[in-house]
Amino acid sequence: MGYSEQANAFGRRRRGEPRTYDFRRPVRLAREQAHLLRVAMQTFGRQGSTVLTTSLRVVCTLGSPVIEELSYDEYLTGLPEQAVCAVVGLHPWQGKSLLTFDAPTLLTFVDHLLGGPGAAEQPDRPLTDIEQSLLRHLLGRMLRELSYALEPFGTVKPELTTLESNPGFVQAAAPTDPVVVARLELTIGDRVATTSLCIPYAMLAPALERMSLAEDAEARAAARRQAAERTQRRLADVEVEVAVRFAPQRLPSAVIGRLAVGDVVRLQHRTTAPLAVTSAATTFAHAVPGTSGRTLAVLIVPNP
Repeated sequence: MGYSEQANAFGRRRRGEPRTYDFRRPVRLAREQAHLLRVAMQTFGRQGSTVLTTSLRVVCTLGSPVIEELSYDEYLTGLPEQAVCAVVGLHPWQGKSLLTFDAPTLLTFVDHLLGGPGAAEQPDRPLTDIEQSLLRHLLGRMLRELSYALEPFGTVKPELTTLESNPGFVQAAAPTDPVVVARLELTIGDRVATTSLCIPYAMLAPALERMSLAEDAEARAAARRQAAERTQRRLADVEVEVAVRFAPQRLPSAVIGRLAVGDVVRLQHRTTAPLAVTSAATTFAHAVPGTSGRTLAVLIVPNP
C-alpha cells in the first residue's frame, strides 16, 4: 500500500467507518484516560511539526491523532509492507514501544535533510547506515518532544534503540497482548502519509493506575471537604445552652445541708474579675454584667 492509499484509509477510519469489536477483549482505557492520551498526542503532533519543519526546511504537520486499542498482532498486520519501526524505550516504563513510518516517508526525510527536493517517488530499498544515522538524530529530537507530551502520565525518557525494517522481528509484546495505538496524519510539503505510536498496554498500565489512584484520592478529599462544609453550615443553625457564671465556691457539706431560703452565701469572685461564659462545661469566653434596655445582659470582653 502506497502512502496515498494509507492516507485515504486513514481518512476513512477517521470519518467513522465501522470497526471490528471483539467482546472477548473489552476496552481497557477509561474515557478520561483516552482523552488524556489524545491530548498528549496532539501536543506531540504540534511539537513534532515544529521539529520536522525546522529540520527539513519544508512545512510539515503532524496531527489529527486517533487512539485505538488493538492486539499486538492486529497492529502488526495493519502496517504497510514498507513499514520501518523505530524501537523506543520509555524509561522508567518497562518494555518497548514502536514509532512506525513507511520507508518512502523516511527516505523523503533524508532527501530534505541532504538539501534535496523530497521527490514523490523514492527508491524501494533498505536504509543505508548513513541514512539511519541521519534519521536517528532527527527521530531523537522528535522523541524529546514525546517526553514533554507524556508528562501528564509521568516523567519518561524516550530512547531510540534501533530502526527495524521488518516489524515482525520486534518482540514488543505477545501477539494477543493489548496495545494502545495513536495514529497521526503526517504531511511533508505535498506528501501525505501516516505514522503511528504503539505502546503495549502492560507498559502504560502502571502510569494509568497511578493516575486513577490520584483521581480517587482527590475525589475522596473533595467529598470530605463537602461533608465538612455541610456540617459547619448545619452547626451554625444548632441552638446550644450558654451560661454566664461566677467563679465556683467550695463549701463544706454540713454548710450546704443547712442552707435555707434567705441565707446569704459569700462568693470569692472579685468584683473586677469578668464572668465565665460556658457551654457544656467548657469556658469559651468572658464577660462583664450589665443591661440592655430593661433586660439583663453581659458584654463579651477579652480573656483575662
